Amino acid sequence: MFIKTREYQELFLEALRAGIRGQRVAWKERSVQEWSEVFVLADMHHVLPLVYEAVAECRAAALADRVMFAKVREKSLRLMALQRTMTEEFLELYAHLQQMGVKALAVKGIVCRSLYPNPDARLSADEDLLIPKEQFEACQEAMLLYGMQQLNPETGTENYETAYKKTGGFLVIELHRMLFPENEKWCIGWNGFFDEIHKQAIERETEGVKINMPQPTDHLFFQFCHARKHLLASGVGIRQICDILLFAEHYEKEIDWEIFWDRIRMTDGILFAEAIFHLGVQYLGFEEKQFYFPEGVHSMKLDTERLMEDILHSGIHGKGTRSRLHSGTLTLHAAEKRGLSGIFPGLFYMAFPPAKNLLWRFPYLKKHPYLLPFAWGQRLCGYLREGPVLGSVKEIVKTGRKRKEILREYGIFGEKRR
Repeated sequence: MFIKTREYQELFLEALRAGIRGQRVAWKERSVQEWSEVFVLADMHHVLPLVYEAVAECRAAALADRVMFAKVREKSLRLMALQRTMTEEFLELYAHLQQMGVKALAVKGIVCRSLYPNPDARLSADEDLLIPKEQFEACQEAMLLYGMQQLNPETGTENYETAYKKTGGFLVIELHRMLFPENEKWCIGWNGFFDEIHKQAIERETEGVKINMPQPTDHLFFQFCHARKHLLASGVGIRQICDILLFAEHYEKEIDWEIFWDRIRMTDGILFAEAIFHLGVQYLGFEEKQFYFPEGVHSMKLDTERLMEDILHSGIHGKGTRSRLHSGTLTLHAAEKRGLSGIFPGLFYMAFPPAKNLLWRFPYLKKHPYLLPFAWGQRLCGYLREGPVLGSVKEIVKTGRKRKEILREYGIFGEKRR
């Protein structure tokens, strides 16, 4: 079964490798099971349109099950049409913010989509805007005037990011005061690298609208930090890896690679950054370039196979399976302890997390923190309704242990690899 799974993963990566370049695969024949597994992986990683475009015209597709292909085609076209609508809504909002004097930086989302041959085939659940702290209130007022409404208003707007959705539309905005939370041990000091991000921003035109974005060195470093955040939690998906590699390739002459690698060193990210570039060369058809592996960095032979396996099992943002999603609590707790946390303390932390971790789900804790035990009970009842708990806990522990080994291997806990 493992061998078969590996074969399906290789087919998926072959199709994705073609899709991100606007190319087509030359498959002559594929089984129903192969098609099914490739499309399941593509859907799980939110890259179904990219994969569908890459395989739709090959000979194997003409011989494939017509009903299955019709469903995949319909879903791909629907997702791209939705993405087109969300992009248009975002550009309208951005132009409105500019007219209101708000200086917002676009990060990830539309910046990354512009790197793909068909931007609408690279899906985004939301758009991220970084606002100078002193402009947050003005930005919020301008967004409300445009028709955006805060999601979960009970949580307030004091967090490092606040979500908004367009009334009667599809656009979702994550509005950032800063790029990372200030009080989490796993990212202590990261925001300090972006103190000058607004002063050093650059301007790019997208579909007739001038968009401000971080200068490429800042943006690439942010993308790596953001990927580490997801890897540390439930997992980083293949789409994020593609975004990083396409960005590095497109802006390679504008990136100050010396500054980039200095920052990576200072945040204990050398092994992970090196691994991502290795994955690009080994699995996704990117050319190996010297500035990807400067002197003193390209010095270890990394076993990237386990990391790629973890990425493929992750799905988008680690949502591939229930056990993987919940295992993020174990890895995050281990990160708080610099990798020294055992399984049982991690399980206790998972069962009885602090109030700050539950605000998104139980907003009443913000005003009534003494109701935390009640929230724990509500949460546990929810898990009981999802199915047998014991088997799920065993799978969560198994996944958590495996992922902690990978995180330790890549120095994500801040440890030195032995």
